[in-house]
Amino acid sequence: MASEWIFNGQWIMDKPFDYRMEDQDYYTNNPHTLLKKTFFLENVAEAKLYVASLGYYLCFINDQRVGKAELNSDWTNYTRCIYYDEYDITSYLKKGENTILFELGNGMYNPAPLKLFGKYNLRERLAEVGDPRLICDMVMNDSLIVSSDHSWEAKQGNLLFNNLYLGEKIDFTKESGSWASVNVARFTQQSLMKKSFIPKIKKQASMNATKITLFKEGIFVDFEETLSGFICATFDCISEKKIRIKYAEDFCNGQFDFGSSYAGSVGATIRNGRISGGSGAPKEGLQQDVLICKKGRNIFENRFTYHSFRYAYIEGCSLEEITEIKGIPVFTEVKQVGFIHTDHSFYKELYQASIHTKRNNIHSVFEDCARERLGYGGDMVALAKSNLYQFNLETLLKKTINDFHYEQTEFGGIPETAPYMGIQTNGTGPKEGPLLWQLVYPYVVAKHYQFYGDLAFVEQQYPFIKKQLNYLLSREIDELAKCCIGDHGSPLIAGNFSAQTPDKEFVGYCTILLFIHWNIRLREILNKKSVWLEQQYDRIKTLINCRFLNEDGSYGEGTQTSYIFALYTNLGNSEILATNLRKTIEENQFVFDSGIFGHAFAYEVLNNYDMNDLVEKWLLQESAISFKKMLENGNKVLSELFTGTQLSKNHAMFASYPQWYMEAVAGLTIAEEAIACSKVIVSPYFPKDMNHFKMEFEAKSGIFKVSWERKAGQLIYRLSYPEAVEINIVHRTNYHVKNMTADRQCLQIVYTESE
Repeated sequence: MASEWIFNGQWIMDKPFDYRMEDQDYYTNNPHTLLKKTFFLENVAEAKLYVASLGYYLCFINDQRVGKAELNSDWTNYTRCIYYDEYDITSYLKKGENTILFELGNGMYNPAPLKLFGKYNLRERLAEVGDPRLICDMVMNDSLIVSSDHSWEAKQGNLLFNNLYLGEKIDFTKESGSWASVNVARFTQQSLMKKSFIPKIKKQASMNATKITLFKEGIFVDFEETLSGFICATFDCISEKKIRIKYAEDFCNGQFDFGSSYAGSVGATIRNGRISGGSGAPKEGLQQDVLICKKGRNIFENRFTYHSFRYAYIEGCSLEEITEIKGIPVFTEVKQVGFIHTDHSFYKELYQASIHTKRNNIHSVFEDCARERLGYGGDMVALAKSNLYQFNLETLLKKTINDFHYEQTEFGGIPETAPYMGIQTNGTGPKEGPLLWQLVYPYVVAKHYQFYGDLAFVEQQYPFIKKQLNYLLSREIDELAKCCIGDHGSPLIAGNFSAQTPDKEFVGYCTILLFIHWNIRLREILNKKSVWLEQQYDRIKTLINCRFLNEDGSYGEGTQTSYIFALYTNLGNSEILATNLRKTIEENQFVFDSGIFGHAFAYEVLNNYDMNDLVEKWLLQESAISFKKMLENGNKVLSELFTGTQLSKNHAMFASYPQWYMEAVAGLTIAEEAIACSKVIVSPYFPKDMNHFKMEFEAKSGIFKVSWERKAGQLIYRLSYPEAVEINIVHRTNYHVKNMTADRQCLQIVYTESE
């Protein structure tokens, strides 16, 4: 990797804004900042621009937009790292006078003092906040020609308000003010500057509204599916007309459901009380944009926020005044590498819903939903395998792991969310998360090596992972196991997040085993001995058996969660546990009632123990608790929960099932000991309601392609794979091999099914 750019410029900004006591004036008009520099060139040659911002920025040179990234720059802990961008700007420049202009937005550097969930004020909890600012250098033929300094000018723009959660307010009638000197801060943070290396947040193809009609006192707009992104709307109206656009993820019983995306649930009613956002905050954390129009044509498109919506409700104008309205999906442009096609329409719909929901919630961090927009480690653990089978995450996962590393406490604990913003539910200590959320550190680093094979990254991170494990194991095991939320999201607690999750204490002990297991795996990768860790693993298994093993071979309360965790961590008698897990699911009418971790582990466990028929019956379930019920509204995205209230309608935490498409239906499991997908276990399963299936997976090692079909009473399975990959074939007992042919990169197996 090339050495980092050393900035010559200084941080520049407009004059600081006084938000008064408790920052309550944040919600009043505070126009966004414009920064400008005019410069002259005698000739034009190859030129580069290096730029970093605290907050978001847009760049223009000679009135041309530079780059295609949105909501830039990458959010992280700004006291530990500031990412900068590099652009080739040769084509934007001209001989003579040139102008470079930046617009700055608040982003997560200047958040509202809104108290998320009535208690977490980001301005008090994030590592650093302040007014947006920027630093840049322009270089031509390796010579510095422009730097951000006192010679630049600043003024206010017409964006009167911008907040990532709450939206934007723009005044198209506002006259352009005069330029004034910028404020300059001495630059002392060069050691924090790192070149951005992840895919950028970008616009995707715009979507036309499918329905625009009068509704009550306003206008109803439907885009037919839920997206996260911008609105682009054109209005032709009279001067000073005030238009308000509100955004909703759902519409039911003749009403918009704005509450599913209330920022931090502010305005939601829980236990007969309404959650308050604090001093000066709006009563409801609505996603909305406000336009003050000029006479004639007004074109509005979001700049520094995005919304999660299928529906928009427009107040303040007539149908005739709307010239055009589009939705623009906007997300981190991770490349899709896992594709499936099948003749079964719902399996296709379900797979695409997972892709759609996940993309909707990636904006330089893996977010959970629009209501929170936070990077939860637990969600990342639950979704890691399915994500890796669907997207190229080689760089984004590195950035994500660094986000957690930057927030590691002096003792070694990892936060529940990274960047850390105050949430530490039942954590191991101040600024530390619960166990399954902290598992993200060793687990995702190991998965990264398994799929991408970057040994240097493991070497870089392991000393800090070891510090985390030593810290956790220095605690009394009984007390440590209690630092657990458990199997989050289980339908058994019907959306009551304060209720006891299934087999919570048992899950806590199992999670300690998982910490040790993944640390042992990382030490294997680094060729280090693990005798002490293996002894600790055996000791804790013995303790678990003493405390939780029942006479019938089950553990704890005998919930689906307990069976899944026991099998996943190799406890007890696997034959008894698998038999009883099947019985438990069958007695529950094939409904999976575990939480997000139980679901993720179940797809692996049930495949390993040849119980994929249970997964079939679950994924095609038509009961009140089912994916079909979740998708019946036509939004084409998943919801946070299967049952309950106060839930997001655009949330991916139960989207772990795509790993089953890969490992069972395609029959490809990346072996745990693989290096960059170098070793694969082949063991296909053929769902009863599926006759044709195709899969393509672009791995680090090359492209895998699977196709199979039912034909004349036979199952014909074909696989092509990269030359260097080791293939291990495991035939399932309910399929008989009729014939098999193979060469170095192709495999064909013809099966007949058992009656």
